[in-house]
Amino acid sequence: MDVENNNNTIVPAIKETQFAEKRKVISEENEDNQIKRLKHNAIEFTTTETTVDATQHVPGEDSPKQVAQRPPAQSPKKRLQLDNKKVGAHNNNNNNHKPKQNKNETFMYGNYKQYYGKRILDKDFHDIRLDVFATQPQLFRDKQLLDIGCNSGHLSIQIVKQFEAKSLVGLDIDRSLTHDAQMAIVNIKRASNLSAVAAAGKFPYNVKFVHGNYVLEDDVLLEIERPQFDVILCLSVTKWIHLNFCDAGLKQAFRRMFLQLRPGGKLILEPQSFDTYKRRKKLTDKIRENYNSIQFKPEDFTAYLLGAEVGFASMELMGQPEHCNAGFKRPIQIFSKN
Repeated sequence: MDVENNNNTIVPAIKETQFAEKRKVISEENEDNQIKRLKHNAIEFTTTETTVDATQHVPGEDSPKQVAQRPPAQSPKKRLQLDNKKVGAHNNNNNNHKPKQNKNETFMYGNYKQYYGKRILDKDFHDIRLDVFATQPQLFRDKQLLDIGCNSGHLSIQIVKQFEAKSLVGLDIDRSLTHDAQMAIVNIKRASNLSAVAAAGKFPYNVKFVHGNYVLEDDVLLEIERPQFDVILCLSVTKWIHLNFCDAGLKQAFRRMFLQLRPGGKLILEPQSFDTYKRRKKLTDKIRENYNSIQFKPEDFTAYLLGAEVGFASMELMGQPEHCNAGFKRPIQIFSKN
């Protein structure tokens, strides 16, 4: 049978059979060539990829293709540093907005930077408690003092200067405050134009401030305490020890004060009333928990200090500062050691 093609040309049947067989052969050859090309491309791709990976770690050489390089592995510490840099750059780009600081946690120990602003009566520093201390100046004259919770040291410096104490060590849990206090002493030394040799044992060379927590990590450390001070000042600090270290921490601090005093020594105590605790219980979750667990109230302090567990012989009321802010009208007590 003859077949008519698209050009209306009559093709004999035998020719059509030959054309079909030829097309089949060509199709098989095309298929074989395609398979070979695919294999060749696969080998070339693998070789190129290996070359690129090798060149990525050679500095100064250009890779044949633009390939996104993986950052080298970093230590956890290095990653934190890089993350902090990224955060810093983000903050700078975001109108230089700094993350807000949690003021509650910053001042959880009562370490307020402007604390003495509530105590000063005029532009020349004068803490109203100095008037109470002035009624018994002999308590300080030629005595070695420890001021627990000295803050920025303004009151400590004035006590030594005004009442001619032999020496004073100021202690505070806030390192920045003790640094400020020590810098104040450094400035006074520079202004005095006196050498350390010429003014040895005299103000301001008899004052120093140190950073530390007065509450010990373990009660067993009380066994190594030895008498070294004539007077210990603990002024408006008991609340903060109480809120942060609970009943046990405050009781330990009282026992340590007694052990650090020489025979005949004095503890000058200005405790805060318990109703002032409530306003600070929300500073942190831990302080809230500690507040709810308190059983040892300020009205119990005197009995405890005079009891067998501590051992003070007597207590007398030194006075109560008068001030425009009622919250600072706190009685100042003197506990004496035999």
